[in-house]
Amino acid sequence: MLKSGFVLALGVAGLLTACSGNEALDPAAICHVGVYQTASGSIIDIAPVAGADLRWRALDGQVGRISAGEDGLWSGTTGWTDQADPARFDLGECGTTSLTIEGLDGYDGVAERIPLDIIDTEFESDGLTLAGRLVLPQGTQPVPIAVWVHGSERDSALDWAYAQRIMPAQGVGIFVYDKRGTGASGGEYSQDFQALAGDAAMALQRARELAGPRAGRVGLFGGSQGGWVAPLAATMSDADFVMVSFGMMVAPTDEDASEVQLELRAAGYDDEVLARAAQVTDVTGRLMASGFTDGREDFVRLKQQWGDEDWFRAIEGEYSGQMLDAGVTAFKFVYRNFFDAGTSWGHDSTAVMNQVEVPVLWVLAGQDREAPPDATRDILHQLIAEGRNIDLVEFANTGHGILEFVETGAGRESTRYAEGYFRLLGDWARNGRLEGPYGDARLPEPVVQEP
Repeated sequence: MLKSGFVLALGVAGLLTACSGNEALDPAAICHVGVYQTASGSIIDIAPVAGADLRWRALDGQVGRISAGEDGLWSGTTGWTDQADPARFDLGECGTTSLTIEGLDGYDGVAERIPLDIIDTEFESDGLTLAGRLVLPQGTQPVPIAVWVHGSERDSALDWAYAQRIMPAQGVGIFVYDKRGTGASGGEYSQDFQALAGDAAMALQRARELAGPRAGRVGLFGGSQGGWVAPLAATMSDADFVMVSFGMMVAPTDEDASEVQLELRAAGYDDEVLARAAQVTDVTGRLMASGFTDGREDFVRLKQQWGDEDWFRAIEGEYSGQMLDAGVTAFKFVYRNFFDAGTSWGHDSTAVMNQVEVPVLWVLAGQDREAPPDATRDILHQLIAEGRNIDLVEFANTGHGILEFVETGAGRESTRYAEGYFRLLGDWARNGRLEGPYGDARLPEPVVQEP
């Protein structure tokens, strides 16, 4: 969720490698971007991929990547794998409003582009000008609107956020915006949750203004890192609801600690080693949260005590492995000079959630390695027991993104979204209720009213 993508290779002076966030889009491909509906009512979205490829997402969770063939048809692979997918698309020429699908169960035949009402805009936040977009189902009636709150990605939401089509296709308006320092928005990229929440609150205000009489209930929808930001933004705004997917209720430092525990357990290490690793991540977390002032002596002591052991060298996490390899001084130098985005390492999600007075939907991925769910699940259950208005849903067999996967020698390969996930989001956004079933989703226990 927070990984910077940095690599530290320390020689005499050190070497830094970083990756750029935004990639070019091919005009000949993006002219087909849109959301479509078959005669039977099935919905499928066509989204851009860097270069000349496209990605399709079906409302039932099927997904694939396609490229144009010499015969003019588009085909490709399943999910994010290299496995050939039988689905083939005739997208026609740029400017056409329909496409033809074959080989995709439940979607074969002609699909027509769903017309949407789209307003591009700018709004001010914290002295910055941010670029946004309101997308509504066509019509005149009020509709619910969700403000999309980014994860940690540096890409342009205006270009890449598929939610701006797949939610309006279900009758839910959405407001997307390029967060500060990305896409067409001003400022510098940041992971300061207070600043990002302020931006999200201003985005919600702008969405209400633009929608006017078409604004029904208006809320915030955050994925991944957005799960820290959206509830905080709700305390700064007049949001009517909050939706969070694959987010965490623990601090970012605890995310690192949870990842280390999962990685070492998966590698076969026992509880004694896991307890030692917890001591290590407690120290690295203190260092991150304090700006590298608290924990230096303990860091040196633990490296001297366990630094030659295999489990110690196997630690990765979000940042702990890098810090252990590099040492505090070198890690601090590279982090501060190249990667420090003001991350709110000590963020207290429970304190924030206790201030949120509106209904909350929280969707967990049961096998999430990037946002391990166990501690979050426990905290949310406690908040629910205390009377907080939270609907907790879990897709047990999914990883980050609510994506199903297969294990390979190279790690996980995502194959599709969980069946029912997109419908669940649409249903809850429309009326605050879950009308499942939604595939294998574990839904909230029904509330038993006392006589």
